[in-house]
Amino acid sequence: MTFSLRHTCILLFLLVGSVAAMGDTTLVHRVEADVVPSRVIPTNRYLRGANPRGERINSSMLMRLKYTLQQAGDTDAVAAYHGLGVGLMLTNRQLGTPLMAYVVQGAPIVNFSDKVSLNYELHLGLSFGWKAYEEVENEDNHVVGSPVNAYIGADVFFRFVLGRRWDLNIGMGFAHFSNANLRMPNEGINNIGARLSAAYYFNRDLQTISRASVFSAPVVPHGHRWTTDVVLYGGWKKKSLVLPYGFGLAGFQVSPMYSVNRAFAVGASLDGVYDHSVNLTTDDADGDRKLEYEQPSWTKQVAIGLQARAELTMPVFRASCGIGHYVGGFSTFYETLALKIDVSRHFFLNVGYCLYNYNYTNNLMLGIGYRFGS
Repeated sequence: MTFSLRHTCILLFLLVGSVAAMGDTTLVHRVEADVVPSRVIPTNRYLRGANPRGERINSSMLMRLKYTLQQAGDTDAVAAYHGLGVGLMLTNRQLGTPLMAYVVQGAPIVNFSDKVSLNYELHLGLSFGWKAYEEVENEDNHVVGSPVNAYIGADVFFRFVLGRRWDLNIGMGFAHFSNANLRMPNEGINNIGARLSAAYYFNRDLQTISRASVFSAPVVPHGHRWTTDVVLYGGWKKKSLVLPYGFGLAGFQVSPMYSVNRAFAVGASLDGVYDHSVNLTTDDADGDRKLEYEQPSWTKQVAIGLQARAELTMPVFRASCGIGHYVGGFSTFYETLALKIDVSRHFFLNVGYCLYNYNYTNNLMLGIGYRFGS
């Protein structure tokens, strides 16, 4: 399987859950266009000017178009929306002109009035068309190691309701691009900027949209506040430029969660992982840049972790994050970000991202899950 095909499969994996909710006649259809003039955070030498042109890569412009759906008629549900988006990033030509395709989910954090709210929006997908690292022709570029990379976005903005058809949104946007160690190098690129967007609603009736927000969502009845998610996942990653091999990993998560209200839950997770890339013994006796390695016993590549978790529990999509620590064959702090896409009342798809020690991007976590409880 080629790298591009693998990433295309990931995008299809994301879209399955989004399409599952599109048949409901009570859905409000919405189109939104936005621009995000951004600053590129100079996290590595290439962006600071150590590139063939000697140019600092300081700025970028994101332009995005989204089609989303919003549930109407349920006064107990937060007025969340979800759907699909495409976009374009204009930046220094040494990095290319990437295109994005992604799923999108958003909701009001707090409503100040019927006309003004503070909202969030999350994006998860792929970006195509990067000028990536090549061993001879583009060896200075350690920003992106592949022409296809993951795209993760998070926006916070004020929404102004102009009428039945139109919204105006003003706020901030963050975007991250990397390949989750599916190919090396993988230092990634991060943008932060100002977001301006306009949204058009085809069939919105302001009287049938819930006024609930993340902070004001209804309380869950006492007998239904606890749920437990069980996730099985797998992943694949490269270790370094000098190891030509890829390594697989697999794991599980068991996460009891307490619903503070219908939009937010907190809890913990017991995690187990087998990572084929850790505790390798390498040999460079011949001075060859392509190292060989010796495999340790499996017990040195297995760890158990415990993490604290928080989760936004929206219709169709649930976004969660956690911080924990592994012990066992290896010991490290780890952080996870995940998007859970409901395909039925109990089953969901899991698209996660794991980091080690707060700054080292480790691997994707692609899996399936089952939710026990109401």
